[in-house]
Amino acid sequence: MQKTKLGISLKNSYPLPVKEVIKIIAQSGFDALSPVNKNGTDITEVVNTAKEYGIILQSLHTPSSRSVDMWKGDKECNALGMAQMTESLELCHKYEIPIMVAHIWQGYEPVDIPKEAGIENHGRLIEKAKEYGVKIAYENTEGEDYLFALLEHFKNNNTVGFCWDSGHELCYNSGKDLLKKFGDQLIMTHLNDNNGCSDPKGKLSWLDDLHLLPGDGICDWNYNIERLKKAKRQDILNFELSIESKPNQHENDKYCEMPLEEYFSTVYNIACNLRDEYDLS
Repeated sequence: MQKTKLGISLKNSYPLPVKEVIKIIAQSGFDALSPVNKNGTDITEVVNTAKEYGIILQSLHTPSSRSVDMWKGDKECNALGMAQMTESLELCHKYEIPIMVAHIWQGYEPVDIPKEAGIENHGRLIEKAKEYGVKIAYENTEGEDYLFALLEHFKNNNTVGFCWDSGHELCYNSGKDLLKKFGDQLIMTHLNDNNGCSDPKGKLSWLDDLHLLPGDGICDWNYNIERLKKAKRQDILNFELSIESKPNQHENDKYCEMPLEEYFSTVYNIACNLRDEYDLS
């Protein structure tokens, strides 16, 4: 069996220009790259540099700041949310990036917004994605009820899939086995680690979403890989990690202290070990 390829999400927080970062990523051994479409990202430069070093562009992550607007019963809000999603979809189409990763919610306080408008709005987005030949991978974040509504409604739509974030499952989804629930729809991974929900009452916080290297948090990686093996087979395992600590926290500080060559080499070695376990029959 051919080895599964390894990919990494490209953040904007590195201390070197993006061309140098991509060169280091390529030299470290990674096969694929997944940039984030947000302020400060020159997608054209990322695409051209990835091609220069022979790296696959696996996905583009759309911004999430207007994801809730897709669900509101207000046409102006819907239009703002749709515009944000569509901008990234157009970039996927332009640069032949096969997957657009999207959050379906942003916010940590319980809110009861009817789901009908969101399903209708996402349905229009999905139709455009189908026209372009782009798949949309909806990611588990906070607001999981809205994710469940979408993935269940579009379960038989080949344009729609699941992006499993291992860290989000731990700190936002109370450890629910979302791979068991949506494993047959899996088309993208965001593999990372954290220390779970820090609030004893279970109140969600973005401060817990650390995106540590696998093994630097409390995720059970034997459990994770065994579940991945039972889900839809992936050609690329993608890792979404951060070198920056959250405000007034220090969990990621050691990554910042490493030269990027050492950091990405360390990530690649960890990724190889997990890939080898994944590839075992």
